[in-house]
Amino acid sequence: MKRVSLLLLVGIVVLVGVLITPVHAAFQVVSQVVTFDQSLGQLPESIAIDKRGNIYVSFLLTGEIRKIAPDGEQSTLAILGVGPTTPYPGRRLSGLAMDAPGNVYALLNDIPATRGVWRIARDGSAMLIASIPSAAGLNALAFDKGGNLFVSDSFKAAIYRVAPDGSVDVWLTDPLLQGITPSSCGTPFPGGPRGANGIAFDKKGDMFVLNTTQGLVVRIPVLPDGSPAAPETFVGPTCDLVGLDGQAFDDLDNLYVAVNIQNKIVRIDPNGGMTTIAAAPDDPLAFPTAIAFETGLGQRKQIFITNFAALGGTPGIAKMDVGLPGRPLP
Repeated sequence: MKRVSLLLLVGIVVLVGVLITPVHAAFQVVSQVVTFDQSLGQLPESIAIDKRGNIYVSFLLTGEIRKIAPDGEQSTLAILGVGPTTPYPGRRLSGLAMDAPGNVYALLNDIPATRGVWRIARDGSAMLIASIPSAAGLNALAFDKGGNLFVSDSFKAAIYRVAPDGSVDVWLTDPLLQGITPSSCGTPFPGGPRGANGIAFDKKGDMFVLNTTQGLVVRIPVLPDGSPAAPETFVGPTCDLVGLDGQAFDDLDNLYVAVNIQNKIVRIDPNGGMTTIAAAPDDPLAFPTAIAFETGLGQRKQIFITNFAALGGTPGIAKMDVGLPGRPLP
């Protein structure tokens, strides 16, 4: 009986190993799928993917939103901002988001008259839907379940709320959203004292905000009336996360974060446990800034990552399979 039990145990261990191995192997598959020309100012800051599988990226300096079709064909959806293309004065295009009908929402840090949230239709027509002229560093944006759009300001430790009618209010300011210089690890961040950066909502509806220079993930419970409860530390501050930028949730509330200055992607589970799932030099990551899940049927386990390449390397888009489907579009 002992021999049978031992053989049974060995069989179970082997079976578990077979079941687990493919999940871990998926974390190792990272490939560069698109490259851009840095000499033309093609530095991708943010990324969004619609239900048809079209990829949209924002070029920080040129104000261009580039569309990449599923077959790889590239085109310009829109160019936002003022000024000539060289040396790119006045154009600072940052976060992107999608709605279900396929409109792209973009943040423009331009002159006060054009600074705010823009909506770009599928035909490329663009409209400023929420002016935020006093903002200091519009960075990322995300929809809640009610159709409100939330925007981070990295230099004002603030989160703005844009209602469906375009009205704007300061939803929250808090020291946990404040950037610091030097960083919590003693090295000045190259982009200045950036605080509140990536925004995402979990299944419960709580907001998660990344603090770049504190290396901190902040959770903000959202009350039934839509107002914020007191922000709380979810993970950090830690040197392992200094350089936090963009983020995305999967369907099990694992959070995937891009740590730009450290050239890595980290998965944070719902209990705050961290796992580095990709990192340079083994993986093609060069100052990764944003993450978006593929939305197509059977492809939702793929994440696409923008390589901004601020400190060297090739700007473009990398792709990897994380083994779990991402959150659908709102």
